[in-house]
Amino acid sequence: MGLWLKLALRNAARNIRRSGLTALTVIVATALYTVTSAWIQGMFGGMTTQFTAVSGHIRLVDADFAAREELQPLYENIPDVAPLLEAARATPGVVAAEPRITTGVALTRDEALGEDFALLVGGTDTYYRERLKGPEAIVSGRWLSGKAGEVVLGRITARDTGSAVGEEILLLGQTQHGSMAPINAKVVGVVAGDAMMEQQAFVTLEEAQWMLDLEGGAMEVLVYAASLEPEDVAPVAARLAALPQSGALIARPWYTQDPWAVLVGIIDAVRLFIQLLIVFIASLAIFNTMTMSVVERTEEIGVMRAMGLSGAGAVGLFAVEAAAIGAVGGVLGAALGALPALYLQIHGVTLAEDFAERMASVLPVRTTFYAQLTPDILIQAALLGLVIALLGALIPSMRAASVQPVTAMRRRQ
Repeated sequence: MGLWLKLALRNAARNIRRSGLTALTVIVATALYTVTSAWIQGMFGGMTTQFTAVSGHIRLVDADFAAREELQPLYENIPDVAPLLEAARATPGVVAAEPRITTGVALTRDEALGEDFALLVGGTDTYYRERLKGPEAIVSGRWLSGKAGEVVLGRITARDTGSAVGEEILLLGQTQHGSMAPINAKVVGVVAGDAMMEQQAFVTLEEAQWMLDLEGGAMEVLVYAASLEPEDVAPVAARLAALPQSGALIARPWYTQDPWAVLVGIIDAVRLFIQLLIVFIASLAIFNTMTMSVVERTEEIGVMRAMGLSGAGAVGLFAVEAAAIGAVGGVLGAALGALPALYLQIHGVTLAEDFAERMASVLPVRTTFYAQLTPDILIQAALLGLVIALLGALIPSMRAASVQPVTAMRRRQ
């Protein structure tokens, strides 16, 4: 192996231009992979983290409600949530469990029926502070104090209704039985987080329970596991579903809910497509340069074959040469790609607000997306450089192994 490496390095140094072109191909490919992978990881990883923080890693919800959730059947609820919360919090793998109520409301600042609508969220102070990070997203006023008659509006909701901190607003919803249930509240704060939060209104859990005529109950229980990775969430969901207190409820992991059930597969497919595209293009370029190298050194290979070099030895000679170039190019490419990836991780890319608003009905999209560069991406990029070089050298090295000493000797004459 030491002799092969010595010969490979010598051959790489004999034609600096060709070796440099091969290395440059690997560097560009691995740098591109580093940037795109960090961008995909950051963009979708950020949405996943935000979505699970808001909606839980696992939702405990009535099966009939889940089947018709878009219609908001408020009578399909959890009438007594306390026993379920206690059992869920004692379940192995559960970090926290929070009750939540969500319901649609019409908002108005005068006597006429309001034409502006929002999703009213009722939650505990712990949920708002530790999961939603509501107080940190305040741009005007303050967060809920826990008193009745207070509401915090999302930025878009406040804009559409023309509401400001200190003004009164009417939240017109309905009870679980279908009768009208108005809440006259004072706007104490305005929040600006993701686009979904900005189109909502927030009250205490007790206020939302009063509106739905659901004292002591909730529409769902949001459960948080130690990790949001599917392999960690799945066993926790199975334990929750088996709880006697769950009854007719179902435990829905985040990755089985819309739109993640489809989106996770799309993300993986996009990442795989990018990897294969980079490998194909870069391998094709390396194939051309390595083929030129084999053609130029046909006579030399023939002499070495005549001196006892086997076909496998000829393959190994070119493979080691390509691996050496690929290893160096992979490391340099990963380091080069890390620079723009780190820039995107710090500064991000800001998109138009209307894009975030259109996506807010299904995803908690922020207007600024950030990359996320991880050690795994750098390691994968470096290894990818090695794989690209070896794949590009595969066919040329097999051609070198097929060189016959007699044919090569005749070409020298």
